Amino acid sequence: MLVHIRHTHASATRLRAIAGLTGVVAPSELLAHTSVALDAPPLLLTGAVTVGVLATLALCSVAQRRRTNRQMLDDAHQHHAAAASLADTVLDIRAQPPARADANAVSDATGELAALHTVMAALDEGVIISAASGETLASNAAAARIFGLDPVQMAGFHLDRPPVRFLRASGQVCPAHNLPPQQCLADGQRHEAEFNVTQPNGARLWLKLHARPIDLTGAGMGVVTTVADVTHQRQTDARLRLADKAIEHSPDAIMITTTEGMILRVNPAFTRLTGYRLDEVIGHSPALLRSGQHDAAFYTAMWDSIHRSGRWSGEIWNRHKRGHLFAERLSISAVDDASGHISHYVAVFSDITAAKTEATRMSHLAQHDALTGLPNRSLMTDRLNQALHRSQRHRAIVALLFLDLDRFKTVNDTFGHGVGDLLLQQVATRLTGCVRESDSVGRLSGDEFMVVLTDLVDAEQAGQVARKILASLASPFDLEGHQVLSSFSIGIALCPNDARSAKDLRQHADTALYHAKASGRNAFRYFTEAMNTRAEQRLNMEHHLRGAIANGELSLLFQPLTRIDDGRVVAMEALCRWHSPVLGDILPDSFIPVAEGCGLIVDLDYWVLEHACHELSIWQAHGATEVGVAVNLSSLHFRREGLVEAVRAVLARTQVPAARLELELSESPLLQGGPEVTAILNSLKAMGVRLVINDFGIGYSSLAHLRRYQIDRLKIDRRFIQAMEHTGDDAAIVRALIELGQSMRIEVLAEGVETDAQRRGVLAAGCHLAQGQLMGAPMNAETTLALLTAPSTLRR
Repeated sequence: MLVHIRHTHASATRLRAIAGLTGVVAPSELLAHTSVALDAPPLLLTGAVTVGVLATLALCSVAQRRRTNRQMLDDAHQHHAAAASLADTVLDIRAQPPARADANAVSDATGELAALHTVMAALDEGVIISAASGETLASNAAAARIFGLDPVQMAGFHLDRPPVRFLRASGQVCPAHNLPPQQCLADGQRHEAEFNVTQPNGARLWLKLHARPIDLTGAGMGVVTTVADVTHQRQTDARLRLADKAIEHSPDAIMITTTEGMILRVNPAFTRLTGYRLDEVIGHSPALLRSGQHDAAFYTAMWDSIHRSGRWSGEIWNRHKRGHLFAERLSISAVDDASGHISHYVAVFSDITAAKTEATRMSHLAQHDALTGLPNRSLMTDRLNQALHRSQRHRAIVALLFLDLDRFKTVNDTFGHGVGDLLLQQVATRLTGCVRESDSVGRLSGDEFMVVLTDLVDAEQAGQVARKILASLASPFDLEGHQVLSSFSIGIALCPNDARSAKDLRQHADTALYHAKASGRNAFRYFTEAMNTRAEQRLNMEHHLRGAIANGELSLLFQPLTRIDDGRVVAMEALCRWHSPVLGDILPDSFIPVAEGCGLIVDLDYWVLEHACHELSIWQAHGATEVGVAVNLSSLHFRREGLVEAVRAVLARTQVPAARLELELSESPLLQGGPEVTAILNSLKAMGVRLVINDFGIGYSSLAHLRRYQIDRLKIDRRFIQAMEHTGDDAAIVRALIELGQSMRIEVLAEGVETDAQRRGVLAAGCHLAQGQLMGAPMNAETTLALLTAPSTLRR
């Protein structure tokens, strides 16, 4: 039914103002919350609808607190549109005057209006209802609080003369006629804007004003203005813009991922650093950057730290899109959501490749000589200490060599310091080429150098290296067209023989260097006189050994390898002997190590091979066709080329079957392995040559080596054979070695059998071949031929 409302002009204005206030939510929503019937008294109806609106507004206000400020302000447009619509709906209700006055209805309406004022007072947003004249018709406490005004000041709030200054974002004062409510009154349209306002107490706020026209009927056009404090939103937006700009312009790469490891955002620095564009990484895993330089344990420790403390920082290697590696300083932080659970991870990293390269360079300069690139005194001292510590654990010998370049001052004075520097650089290169990778060469100062030799088997190895150095430096140096000859004086001190501490070892090496210089330069001296004597003897032996082959001072003896059960000879081992006209008869145990140390062993072995095959051809011609000859080969052959060709050439010259030649090897070439050793041994086997492992049992050969190289025979070292009579352990070792050979179908020979008890022992263990004094002593070529051609000699 339609109801006509009678009211005074003032009451009508107020009611329309209240209706305008209620326009913050949609009418349909508000009416759904009221239970007042449409046939209720008009004033009561108006009040009930208004209370429902404001109650809902209060609930919305609570809900809005949980939203972002941006979301709240985005709803303002909808609120004001609904306000105008609802005001028109309420004020357009028309009805006939009631048949009688209803005092109860009026009383109820008065109560509802009181409730209306209570709800208005509870709102967080300011509300001002103004007449067309600019006079304030109604406002709530929130408006006064936001503007910082007391109730009296708020009641006198006039749109033409606002009690506060409204400043634009530029800082300029906004004239009253340009404020949203005045614009709204001027054109009848909705207006909104944000202003900076300074409260009377000096506090500065950002406010958003939203004005919507309302029809006050008899009172004309009015305006309802909502005022929201958006200071926090503006600050938040400013911080967000600042953070966004910081991310975009950060020189460090930034990557944000989900907890599942999916990339959500990267900044331009990320693209510059990694080479990946935005579209190439969004939605992908950061694992696409992994370099492969870190193991699983590294990443496990990283994530343990993140899960435990929420962060991790450190250095890591990653891979650029183009494939090259780069080092980065990386920091990863976990980001929690409002509930305290991890929602994202933020990684910030920067390229430190250049810095690490520079740090490495500076570290190198701090520990190396700038001219030669060799370790300096500090680094060499550290390496010497490390070598001494290792020698104590492994009971190995360490040698310290002090070297002084002879007559270096003369070179500097004659050709200038530039040529002197070139000489030092070339000397450094030659020195480095004289030692192993495990050894160290350093420059102490000026023309003084230092060499640390580690893990030596015997003290004489240091002298071998010293001789190698002297020989290397004997060749002229080509320095800018100048041919310069130079030499070294070398002092040698040994640990543990001479000293155990680095300090004492340096003092002793310096003393030895002094004696080397005093002896005439271009020489080396040990710290102890006994070592010097042995070094001189060794050098003298080397000198005479170099002419032994050419002078015909070498000869061969042959020792039979026989079957134990019937005494048949299966082969003769060629044994080299040296008779020097100056030194006399030299035992192999003395000259063989010298030959190996100076590199003569290769020529010596080839000499033995040639003459042994020649003797074999004589045996063959006299009918001993089933007997072979065994020749020992040094492991140095496997570090050089030419062994296979040399064996093939000797067999061709002597016309002996390859199957009758046995080459005896030590276990070391097998341990070295590698494709070169495999190729050499396979080529020898392809020729038909038999391969024998000499002194088996004292090395470290494995079953894999024996199978890989198709070994024909194992010779058990004489030390085990000769000790088996005295200890059960050695007897057990001999039996185990024999069983090993039998299980792999390899012949086993017992070397060094000298007593009948030894012969019976190895035979009982299953060994059928033996060599030693009991089976036959070494003999010359004539005696060997007589033995092999005698009717009583049993041959296969």
